Amino acid sequence: MIKNILVDAHVHLALDGIAFQEARLQHKDNPNPTIITNFLRKYKKMGICALRDGGDNLNVSLLARELALEEGMILRTPGFAIYKQGCYGSFLGKPVADMADFKNVFKKLLASNPDHLKILLTGLVDFNQFGKVDGSHFSYDEMYYMIQTAKDQDLPVMVHTNSAEAVGIAVKAGANTVEHGYFLTENELQLMLEHDTIWIPTLAPLGNLITSKDSRFTDQLPNIARIYDAQKAQVKKAFELGVKIAVGSDAGSYGVSHGKGFYDEVDHMVMTGISKHAVLELATANGIGALNLNNKELDYIFQAKKSIELRNYDEDSSDLL
Repeated sequence: MIKNILVDAHVHLALDGIAFQEARLQHKDNPNPTIITNFLRKYKKMGICALRDGGDNLNVSLLARELALEEGMILRTPGFAIYKQGCYGSFLGKPVADMADFKNVFKKLLASNPDHLKILLTGLVDFNQFGKVDGSHFSYDEMYYMIQTAKDQDLPVMVHTNSAEAVGIAVKAGANTVEHGYFLTENELQLMLEHDTIWIPTLAPLGNLITSKDSRFTDQLPNIARIYDAQKAQVKKAFELGVKIAVGSDAGSYGVSHGKGFYDEVDHMVMTGISKHAVLELATANGIGALNLNNKELDYIFQAKKSIELRNYDEDSSDLL
C-alpha cells in the first residue's frame, strides 16, 4: 500500500509558479475553489495524493485541505505561518514581535485547527552572492519556546531556514522538518541525523531556472548554478549519512508548477547521484513522516487512488468494445 503513495512535502497552493501577484489576486476576496481544485487534480492525475502546504495569509490552504478530501487526497496546512515582524514572510502568514505576541497569535492560529506550525527563521537565498542569507530572525530561546509550545498541542513544526547557523538553531530547538536548508555544512547534516529531523532541500526552484535558462535571471544564472550545485552535493552527502530526506518541490514558487514540480524535484535529486528508485522510496517514506500520516489516512488515500485507477481502466477498456 505505502509504495503506491507519493507525497509532495512542500507546496504553495496560493501561488501558481508563474505570476506571484496575479495568482494571489485571484484569492483576494475569498479563496477560489475552482483554482484550488484544478491544482489538486493536477497532483492527483500525476499520482501524488498527499501534500503539505507552507501556509498563506489568504486562507487558501485551509480551503484546500477541505477540497483535498473531496478529491480523495490529504493536504496538511499550518493555516498561516509565523514570521518575525519586519522580516520576510508577510504573504505566508502573520508577524510576531516577541514571545508575548506569539502567544496571542498562536492562540488565534489554533482556532483554525492547523496540522503543523510553520516558522520562518530566515529570509530567501540571495541569487547575487553565494552564501549570503540574512541572519536568524529569532533567537534559539525564542525558537525553542515556539516549537515546544506547538508540541504541547501535538503539532509538528516545519521551519523555513537557510544558512548553517540558522539550521543548527532550528534542529537543536526541536524542528521536525527543515525546509530549504541551503548553505549547510556536514555539522548540520550530522545534527539532523542525530535529532531524526527530516530535510526538504527544495532543489527545483533553482534547478528549474537553470534548466530553462530563464531570461529573467540571465546575469544571476552562474551564481544560481553555483548555489544549486552546492545544495546537490549536500543532498548526496546527507543521503549517504542516512539523514531523512523528503521530496518537496516548493511548487507555486516561480518556475515550479503544481504536479509536475514534484517530478522536477525528483529529477534534480537524481542528478545528485541518488538512484530514482531510492528518491521515490524516500519521497514516500519520509514524505509520510513529514506529513505525520496515520494508517487510517494512508488507507483512505490508497482506497481513493485504487478507485481512480479502476475508473480509468474501465474508461480505457471501453475503447476496445
